[in-house]
Amino acid sequence: MIITIDGPAASGKSTTARAVASHLGMAFLDTGALYRSITLAAMRAGIEPVEGPAMEELLSGLELSYEYVDGDARLLLAGVDISAEIRTSEVTALVSPYSALACVRREMVKLQRGFAEGRDLVAEGRDMGSVVFPDAPLKVFLKSDPEERARRRVRDFEGQGREVDLATVLAELRQRDEYDSGREHSPLITPADAVILDNSRLSIEEQVEAVVKLAVERRALLPGADEAVEVEETESAAAVNLSLADLLLPPEKLRGLPVPRMSPHYRAVWHILRGLFRLLYGIRFHNEEQSAVGGPLLVAANHIAAIDPPVSGTIMHRELTFVAKRELFIPVFGRLIAKFGAIPINRGKFDRVCMDLIHKRLASGGTVIIFPEGTRKPVGKLGRPKVGLGMIAAETGAPVLPLYIKGTTRLGRAFFRRSRIDVYLGRHLQIEPLVAAGLEGRDLYTAFGRIVMEEIARLQGEAGGAN
Repeated sequence: MIITIDGPAASGKSTTARAVASHLGMAFLDTGALYRSITLAAMRAGIEPVEGPAMEELLSGLELSYEYVDGDARLLLAGVDISAEIRTSEVTALVSPYSALACVRREMVKLQRGFAEGRDLVAEGRDMGSVVFPDAPLKVFLKSDPEERARRRVRDFEGQGREVDLATVLAELRQRDEYDSGREHSPLITPADAVILDNSRLSIEEQVEAVVKLAVERRALLPGADEAVEVEETESAAAVNLSLADLLLPPEKLRGLPVPRMSPHYRAVWHILRGLFRLLYGIRFHNEEQSAVGGPLLVAANHIAAIDPPVSGTIMHRELTFVAKRELFIPVFGRLIAKFGAIPINRGKFDRVCMDLIHKRLASGGTVIIFPEGTRKPVGKLGRPKVGLGMIAAETGAPVLPLYIKGTTRLGRAFFRRSRIDVYLGRHLQIEPLVAAGLEGRDLYTAFGRIVMEEIARLQGEAGGAN
């Protein structure tokens, strides 16, 4: 199955496409990176963005390839990694003129279609659905207000430590839109059969969820879909003949291991917050003894309110590392949460830097808490886990301690003791039995995530339900 995601500059194509591909276990084709690579090669060769023998010769001898390192795709030009260099402002400024050349677009169509042969693929760009893959069963066209796209691009630049003017960025985007829509070859258009998704007011999670839902619906209509689903379900059932009980790890095996000490400032704030939550909201801790273990530990919690991270931290008698979306790391507040163990993650794509930091904390015997659902969910509705939890557990061997939080959406009622905040710790789980059963890759991560969510659901039942 091929999914195309087209749209103007800064509409979120790449972020959405990467996340959709990851969620569905499909390959991701970053067409923008390919065009940038050709632009870089031409700049190095001193070739102007005009049709002619020099450009034709460059394209005929071009050695472009992908290499995957720890799940991250890198582009190689003549065997040399150029992934960082193609993102420079110098290359960005010249991508459109080179991309508009007919000879470049012809070569790119061949490259892109060749990459798609025999693969399930998510391709993003400006002409994926209209030119490159006109028969794709699902075509999505992202649109959003130019002002919102400009704000997103400014945030991206600020995240890179670059200061830019919003008005300047907006003017450049409008100029780019006009250029891309008016060019002679493969202009930016909305395919007639595309689903138009206005993401002006959508979060990344919401737009990814929308595209994934469309993909599942379209895939079910494809020839042979029933057989594919049956095979997938059969393999899953065979792989998970193991139940939750088979993955339980007796806490006695963890109690003899060393526990890193809390830093003085962390311990002081931990006691203050614990006391405040008890005084203000009557917080109650259940199965608290489950946190009295040593060695590395992954804590997996449900997520219903912004206050969940500090609430979950107060039940653990260990210093926690929190994984938080990068958007929270603004001046002052970002430094504050970082001081208390928060590390940033870029949502919607695989974040190798974040994963390396998690590995480092766990390797030193620390504790990391993540929310496997990825984002906050409505009360009473436990979402499907992302693959990150299983990936971390498999790569580090750290046991997982499920945690269930109840009542943090009703702080006013808790303040007047009409309800309370309750925090439940579950039973320790290990991924090794699934590995021993022959599971690997995405199947392993998905199966383990589901079993962890089973334990969280059991805790929800122990709490008397969500309400």
